[in-house]
Amino acid sequence: MKLISCAIVVLVLFVTVATSADIFLEWHVITINGLFPGPLINATTNDDIHVNVFNDLDEPLLFTWNGIQQRLNSWQDGVSGTNCPIQPATNWTYNFEFKDQIGTFFYFPSINFLKAGGGFGPIRVNNRAVISVPFPKPEAEFDLLIGQSYSVLVTANQNAADYYIVASPKLSNATNNNTLVGISVLHYDNSTTQANGPLPSGPDPFDLEFSINQAKSIRWNLTAGAARPNPQGTFNVTNVTISQTFILEASTTTIDRLSRYTVNNVSYLTPDTPLKLADHFSNGSGVYQLDAYSKNTSNVKAVRDVFVASALHKEWAEIVVQNTLTTIDSWHLDGYSFFVVGLGEGEWKEESRSSYNRFDPIVRSTVQVFPGGWSAVYVFPDNPGMWNLRSQNLQSWYLGEELYVRVYDPDPNPAKERPPPQNLLLCGKYQPSTPPPSVSPPPPPPNVPSSKAYNPHTRSLIAMMTTAMCFLYIGFH
Repeated sequence: MKLISCAIVVLVLFVTVATSADIFLEWHVITINGLFPGPLINATTNDDIHVNVFNDLDEPLLFTWNGIQQRLNSWQDGVSGTNCPIQPATNWTYNFEFKDQIGTFFYFPSINFLKAGGGFGPIRVNNRAVISVPFPKPEAEFDLLIGQSYSVLVTANQNAADYYIVASPKLSNATNNNTLVGISVLHYDNSTTQANGPLPSGPDPFDLEFSINQAKSIRWNLTAGAARPNPQGTFNVTNVTISQTFILEASTTTIDRLSRYTVNNVSYLTPDTPLKLADHFSNGSGVYQLDAYSKNTSNVKAVRDVFVASALHKEWAEIVVQNTLTTIDSWHLDGYSFFVVGLGEGEWKEESRSSYNRFDPIVRSTVQVFPGGWSAVYVFPDNPGMWNLRSQNLQSWYLGEELYVRVYDPDPNPAKERPPPQNLLLCGKYQPSTPPPSVSPPPPPPNVPSSKAYNPHTRSLIAMMTTAMCFLYIGFH
């Protein structure tokens, strides 16, 4: 295989369903190029990315790019509030940019609970050679929340051997916590000793105080040179003026005799027409009502409805998430990175602000909310669009623990927000006059084993994703 540096790379990825044996059971997983998880999407910051997805599933499909900010371009976010689904036997091309981002992220199906069956994979956005990358002081142990990702620098300065790497659950009600661990091995090239002995043990998985203190200990390394995420050019948010406060309470309830998750007693109901589409064509009329529900108090009666809240463009907002559940929650905001200024136990109150870390808070797109606790973040809404704010716990998200945040810039200049893509899909209230033609998946590349070749009778999911990156991989056999 030859590696050539250039502007664009075309990557052919086949997404299909494989049958695997797990003890005595057979189960189906969504694989990409025969891999589960899917293959790495490798790119460099500010690359222009094209992903052409062919859907041979018997149900609609969308992919979202978790942690990718989609600057000025929520049309490409790939969630139900921004995009019409890719219908069976059709294709659609995503086109977005890794704008000023570096790090590790991941992609996954965002509708119809497909993520539970697989179809997800990693994204790596590399820095350019002229940009130095700061690394925080290495931590021996830290929590990894649902939907979060970390890049870790390890100095291989120990004796040549093999070492265990263990990931264990925290604050889980599972009865088999001792077996719910992920185990890997750090291998030295010149190692002659295999990893052995008991696995390293972590702290009590239900020690809430330890977890909160540990989470608070993760801060920016202010001595490292790097781009400042604060628009004012600093990590310090002590002197910013907060114009809005969102207080969002996550809870469970029963609506129409079915269990639902809610935000401020509203369980999100996905409309047939994507919010972004309705926003563009009719200012949301007939699809959603902006700010129909309060951003800082719970609705008196539990309801299922479309929950869209407004955020003032380029005005600092404080978002507080209160968790009344008995398990840890994990909240993600598309389109942004925010400053995690506070975490705590019990009910959030205005006096809780005295515990905030505004000097060097870490910047993330996903934050943990401990059971019976709260988390607070500061966000600067400078990225116009319709953005999903959700629980990353798949069950909670699927059963309604989400809302959308609308950030509106009245300036029609496309430099402020990109117009709809030329290949915009229509659905719901804005059905196309004629259905799009069916597109057959392309033949498999030469290096795909025959067992992975396209079978027209396999109806689960077959997709081809074409990705533009800054490297060209050419294979000769």
